[in-house]
Amino acid sequence: MSQSPVIVVGAGPVGLSVAATLADQGVDVQVFESRSDVDREPRASTFHAPTLELLEPLGVVESMIERGLIADRYQHRDRERGIVAEFDFRLLAEDTRYPFRLQCEQHKLCDLLLARLEDAEHVQVRFDAEVTSFRQDDAGVDVEVTAPDGRAQWHRASHLVAADGASSTVRQQLGIAFDGMTYGDRYLVLNTRFPFEEHLTDLARVNYVSDPEEYVVLLQAPAGWRVLFPVPDDLDPEVATDPEACQRRLQGVLATDEPYEIFHTKLYRIHQRVAERFRDGRVLLIGDAAHINSPIGGMGMNNGIHDAFALARVLPDVIGGRRPHGELDDWARRRREVAREYVRAITDRNSRALGERDEAARRQHQQELAATAADPERARAWLLRSSMLTAVRSQGLIPAPSGH
Repeated sequence: MSQSPVIVVGAGPVGLSVAATLADQGVDVQVFESRSDVDREPRASTFHAPTLELLEPLGVVESMIERGLIADRYQHRDRERGIVAEFDFRLLAEDTRYPFRLQCEQHKLCDLLLARLEDAEHVQVRFDAEVTSFRQDDAGVDVEVTAPDGRAQWHRASHLVAADGASSTVRQQLGIAFDGMTYGDRYLVLNTRFPFEEHLTDLARVNYVSDPEEYVVLLQAPAGWRVLFPVPDDLDPEVATDPEACQRRLQGVLATDEPYEIFHTKLYRIHQRVAERFRDGRVLLIGDAAHINSPIGGMGMNNGIHDAFALARVLPDVIGGRRPHGELDDWARRRREVAREYVRAITDRNSRALGERDEAARRQHQQELAATAADPERARAWLLRSSMLTAVRSQGLIPAPSGH
């Protein structure tokens, strides 16, 4: 069996981030990905300020900014009344080097990390390599990796890091509960190149549009606009994604003379779930393998990358004998606490507020948002939390600027 101090399952943004950070510290890493290439399907596209700060040492942030769009503000809107509140990220100018949200598709980060790792001394990335089983003992983990032709090979590792997504094979084989809830609605995401910014007055690049019947999220990414709608869970998927039905939904956002050009459609269920534990012996869960949440607010991928960097602060010293294994329990507890008490609370609040059906409650929430956005001190505090700067700094992953 081949030897490798750390095996990472999954070559998404979270898995590649932890691999690159460990390799930079001289830890040998093998990454196994069941796909034949990076997943280029439109997925997460929001990078928050602390994530960019964490990624800085990997030398990819400048290229990400070149390939992305800077959103220096975001809006809460009402589908009938227009802009309710606008939050200006420039209020964070003294708090971070990146006072904005970067809209940049996640596969672009993966491409940049892979290019960086091509000639790296301590890391190997293998595609078409599915981790199908594993067994661990007090000294390490044996991992079975299966090729598309069915041939299997065993690899030995000191630790196994599972970044293999919400349906994580590793988590399921460990029998770790993935407790939480599933929302009654699914999300329909339509990707279009229609230039909404040229037709809707003062439109930001990130917009949350509340409505009691059908709220909308409008996000601009380099490839085009992503328009998200809630869809009842009992609606047949073929009906929900029917091209004419999709056109009707988009025409309800903005009526146009010509049909919308839709270049990608996705319908999916939304969950709020956190793994019962993030560590089982020498196996560690990060990213969607450990927690999933509503996408409203763009926290899921960011929190997964934060898991990766937090783990990379501890694991090399554990491997080298400079820290006891018990410190991985501290890492797991802290990261689970963020997922449960911080990210889940904020994303669930965001999702429920957008679709609030009680008119009085909806108006009250909008008035509170407007008052917060209008007060620079309150708005800055709001942005510190929604950008995840508060959570990341509370765990010591990045320092607060001097004077704060």
